Amino acid sequence: MWKSLVAAVVLMAVTGPVLAASAVNKDSETRTLIVTEGGSKSELSLAAGETAQFCPSGCFVTFPNGDLEALTGAETIEISGGVARIK
Repeated sequence: MWKSLVAAVVLMAVTGPVLAASAVNKDSETRTLIVTEGGSKSELSLAAGETAQFCPSGCFVTFPNGDLEALTGAETIEISGGVARIK
């Protein structure tokens, strides 16, 4: 897993800012993602049906189930049934 994270960080450094990642909550209750960007952590709470853009230049995201993923800023995260998936 560490190799994947290192590769993602290198890719983010090489590609620079692309587009902002987006997250859509298709659940009927609020879901929270933990976003770590530039060494700073913040919570991104998404109400039912809400879509948000974030992470324009790469970040790490902790999903509701605790999984950690590296994003470059061009992904879409879809939350459904309490599970987040990168599309």
